[in-house]
Amino acid sequence: MMKKLKKGIEESKKEKDRVVDEKEKLHLSHKEIEQKAFTVQDNYNKTQELIDQHRDVLDKAKSDYEKLKKTVDELRASEVDVDYKLQDMKKLYKELEMKGKGYKRKLDELQVALVKHMEQIQKDLVDPEKLQATLADKTLTEDCGLKRALEMVALIEAQLKEMNPNLDSISEYRRKVSVYNERVQDLNMVTQERDDVKKQMDEFMAGFHTISLKLKEMYQMITLGGDAELELVDSLDPFSEGVVFSVRPPKKSWKNIANLSGGEKTLSSLALVFALHHYKPTPLYVMDEIDAALDFKNVSIVGHYVKDRTKDAQFIIISLRNNMFELADRLVGIYKTDNCTKSITINPGSFVVCEKAA
Repeated sequence: MMKKLKKGIEESKKEKDRVVDEKEKLHLSHKEIEQKAFTVQDNYNKTQELIDQHRDVLDKAKSDYEKLKKTVDELRASEVDVDYKLQDMKKLYKELEMKGKGYKRKLDELQVALVKHMEQIQKDLVDPEKLQATLADKTLTEDCGLKRALEMVALIEAQLKEMNPNLDSISEYRRKVSVYNERVQDLNMVTQERDDVKKQMDEFMAGFHTISLKLKEMYQMITLGGDAELELVDSLDPFSEGVVFSVRPPKKSWKNIANLSGGEKTLSSLALVFALHHYKPTPLYVMDEIDAALDFKNVSIVGHYVKDRTKDAQFIIISLRNNMFELADRLVGIYKTDNCTKSITINPGSFVVCEKAA
């Protein structure tokens, strides 16, 4: 029994020594880990300081990048519009140049024919010197016998036949002059049409460019980050095919307006209406429940825009959304009692004055 106890004590001492050694090792390992933790903490603090120092620079760089991106987008849009306009002008110039060459060739042909007919007329006219010489012949005034007189008459008749002018050339000359005048008149008409088309084209492209830029601005304002653009279907003949209206809602890809949802179509249409209003204001607009497919935020944006930026026009808006009709200058309510439709007009401003007075 004593031997077992002694043996157990020795084993316990050995176990104690082993545990003490492990404790020392763990203590040393703990110190090393603690030292590394302090080092990592110092590095983290230094890194955080560097991040804080460069955060302002990063924000400024981001702001500069956004400005440059916006400028580049505007320049690209302007470049596309100018390119389309240049192509249109080149095509119109080529067409007018071809027409001008054709009319010039016809005028040259008419001038050559006119010169030829003038020469023919000059050839066919009676030679005045020869006629005077014949009339001044003394033999015509001298007394002569019957035989001599008959010979002289025959000689004069023969000379008259030789000097007989071709009167048909005069009518041909008049006809050619008439044709020449008609061609000149056609040329003047085509030139006037060319000038009118060029003026119309310039006015259309100027308006189209202005509306496109304002549409982009309006859609970005309404959707808080979207994009929109108008494109000509046929840039060489913009009056033949119309335009394509494409939009890019926020955080989405480009889509044709026909492929949009109801709310997105409403916002796109309103942006186009506001862009047209900016280019050529209309005194009166009537809108029927334009906010039916819009959420609360977009209804407020559209309502405040109509309130603040379209003071040069009158808007009649049919709406059931309170954050739209509460911005109106006048409210007209329609209701039904006893199978009769009645209306009531309210000035919202009077209630605001009453509330302030209370």
